[in-house]
Amino acid sequence: MQRPHRLLVIATASLLTLVGCTSSKGPIELGHRSDTRDSGLSHTPTPFMLSGMVSVSPETASFTPCGSQKQYWLNLSHKQRTALDQLGGPVYGEFEGFFTPVESRGFSADYPASVTMTRINLVTTELNSCAQPRHAVLADGQSPRMWSAAVGEHNMAWESDGDSQEVPLTGQQMDDSTAHFRARNAALTLTATGCQQSDTTLYGWRATLKTSQRTYQGCALLPSYDHSQHWAGEYQGQSQSPGQPVLTTQLTLLPDHSAITTYHPQGETVTKETGIWQPVGENQVQVLTTRSGEQMVVSERIYTRNGFTLTASEETFNGNTYSLGHDGLTLRLKVGDAVNVSNQTGIKGSAEKNPRVEQALKDYLSDNGQTGPLTYRWLTHDLNQDGQPELLVLTDSCGSGGCTLLVFKGDVQGWQFNSRMTLVHVPLLLARSQSQGWHDLVVPVGGGGAPAGHHVMRFDGQRYPLNPSTAPRAPKPDGSDTALFADGIYATQQGVVLGEE
Repeated sequence: MQRPHRLLVIATASLLTLVGCTSSKGPIELGHRSDTRDSGLSHTPTPFMLSGMVSVSPETASFTPCGSQKQYWLNLSHKQRTALDQLGGPVYGEFEGFFTPVESRGFSADYPASVTMTRINLVTTELNSCAQPRHAVLADGQSPRMWSAAVGEHNMAWESDGDSQEVPLTGQQMDDSTAHFRARNAALTLTATGCQQSDTTLYGWRATLKTSQRTYQGCALLPSYDHSQHWAGEYQGQSQSPGQPVLTTQLTLLPDHSAITTYHPQGETVTKETGIWQPVGENQVQVLTTRSGEQMVVSERIYTRNGFTLTASEETFNGNTYSLGHDGLTLRLKVGDAVNVSNQTGIKGSAEKNPRVEQALKDYLSDNGQTGPLTYRWLTHDLNQDGQPELLVLTDSCGSGGCTLLVFKGDVQGWQFNSRMTLVHVPLLLARSQSQGWHDLVVPVGGGGAPAGHHVMRFDGQRYPLNPSTAPRAPKPDGSDTALFADGIYATQQGVVLGEE
């Protein structure tokens, strides 16, 4: 029986309608550093889910992330190596882990970084390529008979002979070694002791499903989604030290956790550094540089996120800690394509309270079963040439890929909700082109793993699309289109609070 195939197929079956320290020196001159190499790090990374191909030989072990050509040294415990040896290789693997610098000598020195495997989720020879990230907990077994179960964000579903249900979750709890999911007439318990039901697949979790009819035993795996992907994106900023040219720093955090930092001193040679990135806290990311050109180094920066900017105050480079200046190094998320937008010719967002705008928002929230609080900016403009201006509301519902924009159609009786767009950055552009009588909207995209660019949102006769990142790529704007929210201010920075007097 092909075990992982059964677990993965469950996610597409009707069953899963639910799924869907040291002293400070400096300041350092960025891009002009030369010290003795040292591997010490000041921050401990937070393990996260990694997926890709694992190869183990008598002297080496390596890992290649899904969608990447990068190959990393893989640190394994004796128990992990023994378990992987029996499967041969290369094999598909999902595991929790984190990155560290490699040793300066030995087999690992030829790799850009090391990966430490902290806990196996799934290792199998039955899959030879990376699948789409899985967002559900899956479990199955053959004791006392064949059964399967799945846990999504809100529901739990299970099936076996004469016993098949899908019900809402009533509670869940998880720690380092166990996970409990409770629903009406059922409870699924996972224990991180490892589980094997065939010679070709290892699971990280043993599963017990208790229903009103019987108790089942089997294996399970957690979602394969990497929850740190919201950091991925391109960031850029400028700084200048006394007596030095203006320095443009660009940081690219790629979805495979590789990091590229380039320094562009005005009129001087560009310097490129490579390494990896990983989370070290809820709002902090660690960027490790392991190569500066061809030279092995160990550089550690901790960036803290505020909205769409990253700021690092110091850098530990080859064992020495330096200040990055009085204000630190601040990099802003790159979105869209370079375009000259004039704030004077565009339409700025407003943070002034307006009773009609408030009423339109309250009606929208009520119709969708939502309540506040909500902070927003707004503007009006005629999008469909009917003489009645539409209302555009930029909300503070934001992620790393942008914020939610609401479009209300204007008529003589007021504004009626029409479209909702997620992952919107500002300023967006009102194109001269039209679709179904409405102006196209050209939206800058970036962050959350989406490459920077402009995408065109075309009205389909009823509404605008939901997600700009999946809309067609627009030609590079030339600055002739009208800018909406031309000031570039987000509601998270300055806005009006709904209902506040």
